[in-house]
Amino acid sequence: MPRVKPVHTIGIAGVVAGLLFLGGPLGTRTARAADADAAADEACGYEIDSENIFGFTDGSDVNDRGESEISITGVGAFVRQSEEPGSSRYSAWEAELEYEYGLTRNLTVSVGAAFGYHDIQNIAELENTSGGGFNGLSAEIKYRFMSWEHAPFGLALSVEPEWSRYEDDSGERADGFELPIKLMVDRELIPEKLFGALNVTYAPEWGHGEEGTEKESAIEFSGALSWQATQGVFLGGELRYLAGYSGIGLEHFEGGAFYIGPSIYWQMTKSAYIKAAYSYQLAGSLPEDESNLDLISHERQMLKLNLGIEF
Repeated sequence: MPRVKPVHTIGIAGVVAGLLFLGGPLGTRTARAADADAAADEACGYEIDSENIFGFTDGSDVNDRGESEISITGVGAFVRQSEEPGSSRYSAWEAELEYEYGLTRNLTVSVGAAFGYHDIQNIAELENTSGGGFNGLSAEIKYRFMSWEHAPFGLALSVEPEWSRYEDDSGERADGFELPIKLMVDRELIPEKLFGALNVTYAPEWGHGEEGTEKESAIEFSGALSWQATQGVFLGGELRYLAGYSGIGLEHFEGGAFYIGPSIYWQMTKSAYIKAAYSYQLAGSLPEDESNLDLISHERQMLKLNLGIEF
């Protein structure tokens, strides 16, 4: 049996879920109050959109009907366990250019193109490599069931089929298809000041390389808080647990890691925003291994940068 520390997932759910759903009157707003706030936001040229104010965690908001958005997102992963004593390096980057469009007030669709780069030297279970290029295409459908502005909390679900040309961890040439399914819950805890969000993601993946077809799956739990320090600037913190499995049904545990880190979001203008988030692995586990970290299947550090323009 794999050694999984329950505190990893329970800690995330306990801290943020408690704030989201036991926040009492601080997070409860009437539709009239929400409409009044929205009118005030519109008058000053700024409206809070919860989708991007957190780090790696997503909020439930979607694009308005007829609204378009173009964004560039870069995610970097750094530091893994070395194969032999001596110098080693692990750096993996993926940049995605994405276009989103609001079909209805609650439904957003998007398409994207990804580019990847890997620089790997003397890393356990990975071949040395350096280089990158075009890494595939993706699409996303996101539907919002409830809005945090008019209900006790926001609730949305997204499905994002992805085709890739390179393996995420190793950078080796391998065609893959992934189908992440994400549940997003968020809530305004203190009006126009403090927001909280929870995400649960299940991602089955089918890969075809030199060794044939492989089936894998991953699950992620994340919780985040974001505080509007000044108008349009949000400072936040985030907890995440990532785990990988062989088989598309989470059959055999291959490793898990618990991350913590800060985030910052800046609404530069009414239509443009920028954000950054950092995650650091505090603890991890591997099957049949007593190590307190998982640096075989998960990296020690992660960085996310995001720039978006709405029109």
